Amino acid sequence: MRRRERLGGAGTFAMFLALASAMAAQVPGARAEVVIRGTLRDQAGAPLVGYPVRLLKTKTTLRLLHFSTGSRQVEYGRTDTDSQGGYELKVAADPKFDYFYLRFYDPKSFDPVRYSVPADVDITKSFKTKAEVAVDAVIKDHPDWSKVQALLAEFGPGSNRGKILRSLGLPERRQTFADVPARENWWYYAKGICYQLQGDQVMKIRNFDPVLPPRPSA
Repeated sequence: MRRRERLGGAGTFAMFLALASAMAAQVPGARAEVVIRGTLRDQAGAPLVGYPVRLLKTKTTLRLLHFSTGSRQVEYGRTDTDSQGGYELKVAADPKFDYFYLRFYDPKSFDPVRYSVPADVDITKSFKTKAEVAVDAVIKDHPDWSKVQALLAEFGPGSNRGKILRSLGLPERRQTFADVPARENWWYYAKGICYQLQGDQVMKIRNFDPVLPPRPSA
């Protein structure tokens, strides 16, 4: 008889937990899922099509053996913007992580000549308290983009100089030679590369360890 009573008690407790979970799911405002949506545009107001949107979550971790703390970051979701620059992410609410960020940047596809790398958007408070989160963003032009555009118009985007500009941006130094007027060296110190050009012809490419650009003379 005692064995049956114990089993009955355990069964009753399990039923109580199941009932409590079901009631919690029916409580208004309970969030099993969070929907994040918004629109991405460029600095001129045009929608950014096919642009990556990433949701990251982080939490603090404790390393007992080393008496130290660290952090763990996980990509929790991603999508691309549609033809109108809109995006939508649907993910489960996750109370186990401390912070949630939207990152409008993917190093595999980002255009660093055209745009400045955007800062992450902290959505932690909204993510933890709301079922829907709205975030619109503007991806700003790189400060040198207007100068790159001017040179592209001068040289032509299909020229060798145009292709170098579109790939690497403005050179940190354009070295000219008085004895050979059409010759230039385009130095990209931070990237460790120098192009020697004769007109639009690439004469030589020099690779070296990236360094800081020289300071301008006083």
